[in-house]
Amino acid sequence: MADSPGTIADFNGFRSRMNDIILGAGNLTINRFFRLDGQAYEAGALGVKTKEMLGLVSSMVLRCDDCSSRLLHFP
Repeated sequence: MADSPGTIADFNGFRSRMNDIILGAGNLTINRFFRLDGQAYEAGALGVKTKEMLGLVSSMVLRCDDCSSRLLHFP
């Protein structure tokens, strides 16, 4: 992939630009999915930090480097 990021800052910048492009397309299904993803990390029966840790573990088990990178630097 020509645009593959090299540093965490590159990854976050690339992810931010792509999110803007994807959300800017106005696709209802995609917008709902992004909202669902955001809601999944809101406090509820499990705390936010617990949900982040479960997401990180799942990403590592599935060997998803992009997912793990995002969760390691969760805002």
